Amino acid sequence: MRFLEVLGEVGDHRWKRLLAIICLCLVATATASASTLCAIDDSNQTWVLKTDSDFVAGAIVGLHGSLTTATATWPIHGTALVNSDGTGVKIGIQGINSVRRQYVSIVIDTDLMLNGAGTFENINNTRPFQIDEIPISWTALDECPALPTGINSNLPVR
Repeated sequence: MRFLEVLGEVGDHRWKRLLAIICLCLVATATASASTLCAIDDSNQTWVLKTDSDFVAGAIVGLHGSLTTATATWPIHGTALVNSDGTGVKIGIQGINSVRRQYVSIVIDTDLMLNGAGTFENINNTRPFQIDEIPISWTALDECPALPTGINSNLPVR
């Protein structure tokens, strides 16, 4: 009798282990995907942003990429918050142009393809620091420009 009870416990344990492995496999297959989105602003600056996951309703998405002007390109990073409807994104990005010792940031509301408007902040290197706040709008690019060296380029382009 005791043998059957022990055998039943071992069998239950194996089933529990098998179910746990199946559950872990299902969770592992639901990993976040990523994409590359690009926009040009009304100052003719190009923004290339790589996401660490998709823009789905309510998601908080990490961003990194580059900002390219006529004279410089520098790395940028930030966060995007997708609205509860999954139709819009609030983005906050910052970067430092080490050549000009200049800090830049932007807060912008866009659709899921980066069409939108917001505020660009430019903090110059004079003493005392001066902050220029410039209204800005973005227009999504159909095709992203080539990324400068040093920017991770192994993510798929959306």
